[in-house]
Amino acid sequence: MARHAAAHVHTSVAPTSTSGASSSSSNSNETLAELEAPACETTALLPKSHAVLPTSRAVVVIVQACGLSFFSSFCSGVIVIALPAIQSTLSLPESLLVWPTSSYYLTAGSCLLLAGSVADVAGSKRVNLIGSFFSAIFILACGLARNGAEIIAFRALHGITYAIITPSSISIISNNVEEGRPRNMGFACMGFGQPLGFCFGLVLGGMFTDTVGWRPAFYVAAVASLALFLVGIWTLPQDARPQAGQSVWKRLALEIDWIGVLLASTGLILLSYVLA
Repeated sequence: MARHAAAHVHTSVAPTSTSGASSSSSNSNETLAELEAPACETTALLPKSHAVLPTSRAVVVIVQACGLSFFSSFCSGVIVIALPAIQSTLSLPESLLVWPTSSYYLTAGSCLLLAGSVADVAGSKRVNLIGSFFSAIFILACGLARNGAEIIAFRALHGITYAIITPSSISIISNNVEEGRPRNMGFACMGFGQPLGFCFGLVLGGMFTDTVGWRPAFYVAAVASLALFLVGIWTLPQDARPQAGQSVWKRLALEIDWIGVLLASTGLILLSYVLA
């Protein structure tokens, strides 16, 4: 009788244990599925613009970014070495001699934060192409300047284009060039392009000034910048498409902290003005 009762208890407990183990396994599988689902969804939602570029195309992207930085600094070198000739040609007052250089750095330093915020929302390629196109235009305008006020104004506008180009170029290299040595080389080349361009501007600017004049130096830089703009149209990776129903202008209005950006930019303007 006792054996029969024990067997009955064992029989009734066994299904319960099996059912409990099955329920525990099912819950565990559901939990794992829930954890894995967001990761899969996140991977599926990654923008195509963040895909790693092939090596050959990445090299062209890096050359384009470095070239824009190079020719921006090249113009600063030309201004420094050709300043006496520019003063003579444009009748630039002695009190304004530093401003063809200082106005560039003033606007470039103060607009970096704003330009980076806009590039994050509007897209790095779009912002980079706008900056490179207007950079060529304002470099050409510097060569065509008729008086001191014009060259100071065009240099200030050229500084704004530099501020537009730099954050977008950094974003493109960060997101689309293979991590590791290729990306490190991209940042190194971009940083090295600035002092190298300035040095070439000093040397070639002096040669131009002593032979054909200082204006052709800006023409050469403008043509090269325009060529880099055309290269960028072909080689820069496409921006991610915004979600349906969201225009770029609406995103710019809602996603950027305009008050914070303006306050920070004002502080940078004052600091740059004091240093200038």
